[in-house]
Amino acid sequence: MDCLPNIDVAANPRRPGAARAALLILAFVLLPSPCQARDPWEPTDYALAGATLAALAVDWGQTRHIAKNPQRFNEQNPMLGTTPSVGKVDAYFVGSMLGTVAVAHLLPSDWRQLFLAGVLAVELGVVQQNRSIGIKMAF
Repeated sequence: MDCLPNIDVAANPRRPGAARAALLILAFVLLPSPCQARDPWEPTDYALAGATLAALAVDWGQTRHIAKNPQRFNEQNPMLGTTPSVGKVDAYFVGSMLGTVAVAHLLPSDWRQLFLAGVLAVELGVVQQNRSIGIKMAF
């Protein structure tokens, strides 16, 4: 009796750079900084946070479109699986948005801006890739 599922690794390619982005975020969170955490937020911090949350919202809408059209699209985020439910997508993005703001709040100002700019860059790349293959937003 075979207890392992049949997994076709080639059928589920990962998003390029996702592992590197996760490691970078982990490094930002775990590495100590000589600055005191929770520095006051500057206008640049608010602008980056707003842009990052907006990009996450667009990605959320696109991922909901994927979840509503499993016959046409497969999700590439390994945390969601190839055919996530809309509920799972919603929970993931609410957690992602809250987590992004929470981590940004705990970081010193210089690190906060670097973190938010990094998340924004990754999200803009994902959104553009999704758009280029015809994935729309669906809320």
